[in-house]
Amino acid sequence: MKNLNIKKIDFQFIYLSLLTKERIKPLSRWEIKITSKELQLLKYLGLKTKIIPRKLTNGKTIYETIFSKSRRYLEYYENYFSHKPIDQQKKNMKTEGFLFGYPSCCVNNFIENGYTSNSFQGKEQDLLFHWVCPDCRITPSLIEYYKSIHDECEEFIRLRAPENSIFSKAMKRSIPVAAAVLLGVTIPQLNADEHWIPVEGDTDNDFLTYKEEILMGTVHFDLYPSAADSIAKVYKTVVDLLPREVLETECYAVDNYAYGFHTCPICGETANMGFVSIHNPLRQLEMNIPYMTLHFMEHGSFSSIIEGDTLRVDIELIKEILAPFDVEHLIISTQNDNDNDGLNNPAEIHFETDPENPQTHNLGIDDGQEISEAIIKEISDLPEVELGQTPPTDECYLTYCPAYGFENCSICGKTVNMGFATVNNPMLGTDLNFPMIGLHYMSHGRFAFSGSSNHGEVDPIQLAAVLNIDFTSISDICEIAEKYGYQLINYPNPFNPSTTIYFNLTAKDAKNAKVEIYNLKGQKIKTFDILESASPSPFFADGVGYSISWNGTGENNQPVCSGIYFYKLNVDGKTEAVKKCLLLK
Repeated sequence: MKNLNIKKIDFQFIYLSLLTKERIKPLSRWEIKITSKELQLLKYLGLKTKIIPRKLTNGKTIYETIFSKSRRYLEYYENYFSHKPIDQQKKNMKTEGFLFGYPSCCVNNFIENGYTSNSFQGKEQDLLFHWVCPDCRITPSLIEYYKSIHDECEEFIRLRAPENSIFSKAMKRSIPVAAAVLLGVTIPQLNADEHWIPVEGDTDNDFLTYKEEILMGTVHFDLYPSAADSIAKVYKTVVDLLPREVLETECYAVDNYAYGFHTCPICGETANMGFVSIHNPLRQLEMNIPYMTLHFMEHGSFSSIIEGDTLRVDIELIKEILAPFDVEHLIISTQNDNDNDGLNNPAEIHFETDPENPQTHNLGIDDGQEISEAIIKEISDLPEVELGQTPPTDECYLTYCPAYGFENCSICGKTVNMGFATVNNPMLGTDLNFPMIGLHYMSHGRFAFSGSSNHGEVDPIQLAAVLNIDFTSISDICEIAEKYGYQLINYPNPFNPSTTIYFNLTAKDAKNAKVEIYNLKGQKIKTFDILESASPSPFFADGVGYSISWNGTGENNQPVCSGIYFYKLNVDGKTEAVKKCLLLK
C-alpha cells in the first residue's frame, strides 16, 4: 500500500468507505467514476465492489460503483437496479433506503414531504447521508458513530488508516447497547435459568430452533437472553387457566393424574407423573403435556428432563391450539378491511374468505390470523441462505439483510433488528422483501406491522404467490367441488403462464354455455365458447364436466398484465358461477 496516496482521494469518498467498512452503512454507492486510487482504498478496507449500469431519462447509460462488506447486498442491488432507469419511484426509493441503512421513517418522510425541518440542521445533518425526519428516534442512536467515523476519517488521512483502530474494536461492542439506551429499551439481565435446556438446531443460543423462532416471531431479536423464556411462561399460564370441562366451541383442558411423582433434576421440585391434555374443539386439535414439562415451562423452557429423558414441546402444535389466546397484536388495523379481521378485501377474495365475516371457517380465530398462520408455517420451512452460501435453484429460500440498528414492536415492545427479510422463489424468478418486524407480526396473526421505525403491511397475495402457495391441489378438485358445491374452479392458482378452468356442466347445458374472463375493472377481456374451446373433464363427483385452458391473453391473443381476474360461467345467458384467479408474471 505504499503507493496509496490518500491525499488525492476525495474526503467524502473516504468517509463513506469507512462508514461502510464498519457496517454503519451496509451498502454505499458512488455515482461518478472511481479512480484506481479509490478502488485500491476499497480493497484495502476489505470492501467488495460492483459496477452497475443505469439508464438516464435521455437514454444515456451511466455506471455506478457500489461497495459493501457483504456480497449479498451487492447482488441484491444488482438484481434490482442493473440496467434500470434512474427515477424517483417510491418503491425504488424505499428499496435504496433499506440497502443504504437509512431509518425507514426518514425515508418515508422524505418520499412524502421532501426536506422537512429537523433539529439536526446546521449541526449533525451534514455528517449524514439521509435527511432526518422530524422527531426521529433512530438517528440519535447513530449520530455519535457518524461523528467517530468522521474523526477517524481525518485520522485515517493523517496516518494512512491503522488497521486495528481503537474505534473499530469498540464500535462493534457499543452500538447495540447504545442503540438500546437511546431507543428506551431495557436490557435484560443475562442470568440464565438452569431449567433452560439447550436444543439442537439453536444457532443463536436463545433456546429456540430457527423454525421455532419463525413460528414464534422472534427471529433476529436482539438484547434478549432467551426468546423461549417469556413465551413458555405465557403458554404455561394459559394452560393453567383453561376451563377443566369439555366444551364444544372453546379451548379446554383435561387433567390426567397418575399415582406417583417425578422429581425435577434441576431444582428438586416434584410434579405428578400424569399429564394435562389440551383441546381446541373448533380446529379438532389436541396434545398432551406432562406435568413435569409444565414445571419447566414455568421456568421458561420448552424442553424438560423426565427420568433422564429430554422431551420437547411441539411448539407448532401448541401454538395452533392456543391461537385464540394470541390476540395482543390483533389490535393493529389493516386498511381496506371491511370486517376488521386483518385481511384486506382483495386478499379475502383471493383466499376465498368472506369480506363481511371475520371468521369465515368458524375456527375461533379471524381470517387474517388463519391465513398468516398458514403462510408463516410455509416460511418456517424455508432454508435460510447465508452470506457465501450457494442458493438453491429448485426451492424457495429466505435471506436476511440485517441493519445497524434496532426497533421496538409498537404492541409488545420487543426489540427487533431494523433490517429486512427476503423470500426468494428461484423457479419463478420472483422475490418479496419486507422489514424483519413483518415476520414478528405475521407470527402473531397480522400482515400489517408497526414498529418504532417501520410501519406498513406485507402483501399477503404477493407473498403467497412468491411462495407458490395454493390452498387447493389438482387431486382436491373433486372433493372440494362436492363439499362446497363449486361449479367452477381453476388450477394452478396463482398461475404463469397458463391455468386450467374446470366447470361442472352437462352436455345439454354445454351447447349454450360460455366462460367469460373479466379484469378488476369489470371489463370483459376474453370469452370461451364451450363447444369450441372446452374438453370433457372427469374431475367432478357426478362424472360430468368440462375444462378449458387460459394462457393469460385477451381476445386479440395479446398477453394481459399480472393481477386478479374473474372468470364467469354463463348458461343460456344466465350466470351460474363466478370465481377468481391470480396471474403472476
